[in-house]
Amino acid sequence: MIKRTALAAALTLTAFIAGTGAAAAQAAPDWLGGELKKPLADTRIGITVLYPGSNSYQAKYAEAAVSYAKEIGIDATVMDPQGDPATQFNQLQDMIAQKMDVIVLWPTSQNALIPAVRQASRANIPVVTSNSPIGEAGRQYVTAHTGPDDCKLASQAAEMLGDSLGGKGNVVVIEGTPGYSVSILRGNCFLDAMEDKYPDIKILASQPADWNREKAQTVMETFLTQYGEKINGVYAFDDGMGLGVISALQAAGKKPGEVKLVTCNQFGEGWDAIKAGWETGSGKQSPIDDAVLAIQTAVKVANGISVPPVQEIAIDKITADTIDKFERPSW
Repeated sequence: MIKRTALAAALTLTAFIAGTGAAAAQAAPDWLGGELKKPLADTRIGITVLYPGSNSYQAKYAEAAVSYAKEIGIDATVMDPQGDPATQFNQLQDMIAQKMDVIVLWPTSQNALIPAVRQASRANIPVVTSNSPIGEAGRQYVTAHTGPDDCKLASQAAEMLGDSLGGKGNVVVIEGTPGYSVSILRGNCFLDAMEDKYPDIKILASQPADWNREKAQTVMETFLTQYGEKINGVYAFDDGMGLGVISALQAAGKKPGEVKLVTCNQFGEGWDAIKAGWETGSGKQSPIDDAVLAIQTAVKVANGISVPPVQEIAIDKITADTIDKFERPSW
């Protein structure tokens, strides 16, 4: 069944999903690792996702969350704060007032949501952070975290870019949203790996594009104007922004592979770009795995089953040499 929350429809993507049969709802899934305290249809989970309208990874995550909740028959709501911490803060408070069994939070801010997460904890509503952790000061109020190892993804990107340049050259960087935990990790860990393994590679400039393809194209156009032929490589924090970089390179008359481009969490169009030679490498990271792991963890927590404090989804390097081992992403 589908119902609306108290929040304005313009600020939410809402999908309540209930089980379709008492017998199915009563059965404990194999992955649960224990007994159900109550039917899955009576398990109420609130999910608030960073900004599904921002890129295809987040959109696919939200879609997968709705689909998987329906598949297993839980009562769940998936909400879209549109990247706004104030809106997400209100969503969290709304979930607390509704006395959800568990809250799954893909945070829009590292620190702004900590007071609301604390409120949930004080109300005995467990919080599972998904994809991106909140700030260190708030982690005492979080039951578990699920998602990719962003530091490892960034280190992989540095290795793919450094190797493709033969350890020498000039690189520009297209960042995510400033101050966001994933941006910090994908920036610092990339720089650490570059400085440790490729000391002859110089970072010419680094600017944010807020996970937005069009903004990334504009930033790359500016870099090309400023540095021109000096640019040998580009690191974009995600594949959506990498596609914006490719558009800028094409508009500037560059040929495939003339400027090496490496990203994190590959999209379907990025898979095509590697095949076509425009993209040098990316990282395997599935939004479907991301959403499913978060929901399974929340269901376990709701049933009093112990979970590790951190659980990671699978990641891997994807280059022209390895791409045929991977399916083309559907996002």
